[in-house]
Amino acid sequence: MKTNLVHYRTCVCNINYHIVWSVKYRRKVLTQEIESYLNDLARMIAEEKGFTIKPL
Repeated sequence: MKTNLVHYRTCVCNINYHIVWSVKYRRKVLTQEIESYLNDLARMIAEEKGFTIKPL
């Protein structure tokens, strides 16, 4: 039995996204502050849209 499936009233799903940052000259642009902001933003959008973000 797969435990990573999400069960809703009319469907079952498991959607995964992997975000890749491709920057010119391979400079580090994802600082701790930006990472924290993006994490908060993703969680806020997930709450508004009604989906769950599960940690790795």
